[in-house]
Formats: sequence, structure tokens, C-alpha cells
Amino acid sequence: MTFKTKATALITATTIALGAVAATATPAAALGKKDRDALKVLLGIGAAALILDSVNNSNRQRAQPAPRHYTNETWQQRQTRLERERRERERREARDRRERHDRDRISLPQQCVQQVRTRTGWSEVVSADCLDRHTRARLPDRCSFDMKTGRNRYEEVYGRNCLEDRGVRFSRR
Repeated sequence: MTFKTKATALITATTIALGAVAATATPAAALGKKDRDALKVLLGIGAAALILDSVNNSNRQRAQPAPRHYTNETWQQRQTRLERERRERERREARDRRERHDRDRISLPQQCVQQVRTRTGWSEVVSADCLDRHTRARLPDRCSFDMKTGRNRYEEVYGRNCLEDRGVRFSRR
């Protein structure tokens, strides 16, 4: 708390206190005893509030500007440092991009992939029953179709190429 702030608070408190005394020295007909007591209390509270406010203002931490550090680096050292910082920033951004990309991908077990013979040759499909047992992922409905497995039996399967086109991965096991 600076001397100027202390002096201002002291003068304000003194003025308010003297005002309270002056108000109580008015003729008795002007104010009743209860009114004078109420006035004293109000002026006392006001003086205390001003003093506390000035103390609180002085206790606040004032924002100090960050110290500036001037380095004596050569032009070549500065270029090297800036290049290193750029490489680190690009590496961080690439890692973050990969993490975002991989986070949204669905990974399915390779054991659910089956090779089936079709009219046009061999094709790979993914069994819906196997996926129900091994994963809880929701797969795109556009990739599912029914495949005839016997005389009167049909099984729901997913086309592997269709799933891979939509970002689904298969583990290597």
C-alpha cells in the first residue's frame, strides 16, 4: 500500500467520522436518538468499507510484464532454431492427425473373413454372426446382404471390399 493510498484512506475515514460527529451535534429536534444511532452506524460501516476497499486494492497482484530475454544468437543459429521448431511442430501436427484418423476407425478381427465361391470366382465376405460374437461395432447397412448357404438357408454377410472402402480395418490375426 503506497503512502498516497494510505493518506487518502485516512483522510476519507476522518472526514466521515467528523461528519458523524457533526450530524450528532445538530439540534435535538432535528434528529431523534434512534435516528442519530442509525446514522452513526451507517457512517461507521461506510468508513470501514472504504478502508477495506483501499486495503484490498493495494493487496491485488498487479500484472507484471514478462521479462524479455534477448539472446545473442547469430543469424545462422536463429535459422537453425526456427527450422528445428518448424520440424517439431509439423511432427506434432502429423501425430495428432494420425490419432484423429485412427480414433474414428473400426477394427474387425480377421478370423471373421471367409472366402466364398461365387459365379464370378472367389470373393471375401465377413460373417455377421462372427462379428456379433467378437465386436460391438455398428457396420454400414449398405455393405450387408444375404448369402445362400444351403438349400433353404441364408446368412447375413458383409462385403469386405465395401467395408474397407468405408474405413473399416481388419486385424492381421
